[in-house]
Amino acid sequence: MKKIQNKWILLFVICLGGGIIYIFPYLQYTFYDSMMEALKFNNTQMGNIMSVYGALNLVAYFIGGVVADKFPPKYLLTFSLAATGIVGFWFAAFPSYTSMLIISVIWSITTVFSYWPAVIKAVKLLGNSNEQGRLFGFREALNSMISMILSSLALFIFSHSGENFRNVVIFYSIAYIIVALVTFLLLPNQEPEEADEKRPGIFEGIGYVLKSPTVWIIGFVIFFAYGIGSTMGRLAPYLTAVFKMGATTAGIVAILNTYAVGNVGAVVGGIVTDKIKSSIKFILWSFVIMAVLLVAFVLTPGLPSLLMVAVVLGLCIRLVQTAVRGVYFVPLDEAKIPNKYVGTAAGVVSVIGFAPDAFLFTIWGKIMDANPGEAGYKMMFGALIGFCAVGFVLTLVLKKMLAKKAVNE
Repeated sequence: MKKIQNKWILLFVICLGGGIIYIFPYLQYTFYDSMMEALKFNNTQMGNIMSVYGALNLVAYFIGGVVADKFPPKYLLTFSLAATGIVGFWFAAFPSYTSMLIISVIWSITTVFSYWPAVIKAVKLLGNSNEQGRLFGFREALNSMISMILSSLALFIFSHSGENFRNVVIFYSIAYIIVALVTFLLLPNQEPEEADEKRPGIFEGIGYVLKSPTVWIIGFVIFFAYGIGSTMGRLAPYLTAVFKMGATTAGIVAILNTYAVGNVGAVVGGIVTDKIKSSIKFILWSFVIMAVLLVAFVLTPGLPSLLMVAVVLGLCIRLVQTAVRGVYFVPLDEAKIPNKYVGTAAGVVSVIGFAPDAFLFTIWGKIMDANPGEAGYKMMFGALIGFCAVGFVLTLVLKKMLAKKAVNE
């Protein structure tokens, strides 16, 4: 089959994989009770499956970045999708606890090690510097949209097959393999401009990236922006516990918070970034806007009569944060990281930026256990104002560093 050259069609092909790749590792978020019953696990075992996956990912991000600079993205993405789907058939047999831990290890390899840095590099190579914001913004939105469609289909299959969880796993396994085939057939061999040069050695790429202060600062900017987004995922339980929102309405708000707002935010962030020709300026002012919104959000008394005020403020914070999320990796282009090192840089940035997953919710849990109810939530969301302040300072430092670098060059 002839390879497609239109960058937006290629972006859609890439996003088919992005929309499904993380469904298996996080399947218990949607089918927790059914999965636990099918596997005959307890809550601790279910938690350990996620913990093993999350812990290994911090290593996989880093090493995977090096691999992404050694092989064309097409082959890494195809392998990742196909391997995840094949392992899914093992999962569908509902194996032992030990086997599920092994499957989690494999998923860390196929969804992070061989996939994540490669997909960041694949998207970056689709366009020039003037298009990076839109490409990454639309990538984030398309990923979310495709995930929502596939999840809806899985729920339909689940509800119309006597709530048979095995059918859901088989459906996803087949979908993974189909998307892998589409990726292999339609995605060309993307090569950076430096492709004619000798590919960098492993230690050369790592050395270049680790010695770059801009890479480290970009990672910590993402760290604080990502921490805000993760914490705002607690919006719905906050509204039910403090403002006495009904469970059904809270479910609707949760869907809006997870999918609808995220899609809009990512697209807007990408378009605005390209319009002002600087993701760093956009991120800088986004931290300011989020800080103002968070102050208003935290100061809103937990009264049922003010429920809609809290809903609007919460969704607005999420909107701005997802706009930033859509352009997380655009600063790598503005920092002029050579394409031959982009995979390694994306890996290092991801290790730093997504580190909150490893400990942040444990901290929030302890705070809320020690301060039950509204007080705990206010402390948790109030801490995000500090995140905005630190994120703003780091982004300002990054802006000044890149301006100085541009003058010197």
